[in-house]
Amino acid sequence: MAVQSNYSTVLISEFLLICFPNYQSWQHWLSLPLSLLFLLAMGANTTLLIIIWLEASLHEPMYYLLSLLSLLDIVLCLTVIPKVLAIFWFDLRSISFYACSLQMFIMNSFFTMESCNFITVLLVLVITNLARERIPPDVPIILNILHHLIPPALFMV
Repeated sequence: MAVQSNYSTVLISEFLLICFPNYQSWQHWLSLPLSLLFLLAMGANTTLLIIIWLEASLHEPMYYLLSLLSLLDIVLCLTVIPKVLAIFWFDLRSISFYACSLQMFIMNSFFTMESCNFITVLLVLVITNLARERIPPDVPIILNILHHLIPPALFMV
């Protein structure tokens, strides 16, 4: 008696995205605040990056961490919001499997980096505040040590 295999393979080529299924008529109105927030986030983060890049007095570890946080925000905004706006404005609901996988990978990895970076910025702020109160002239040395210890720890996650 021959053994028969009873399985089939299905190749998924694209997905259909539905943003707000019960509010189809509101999608054009929802796109206005979303696009304004997108432009505001992109403009503010780009302005922050340009100011930190051009101003020589801001070339310190704290501002490097803030510029990294700003760059992460730009990448996260550019990952999902243009596709959502394309769904709202042009009714382009389909997305390929590879594009969806890439979006999920970027979102998951950059959310992790952003949360770790945000915690690192807060940690550096707290430590420098405590050091400033207790150790008066050595704050630049402590900032230099933190600048060389914390970024390698970010990439170990």
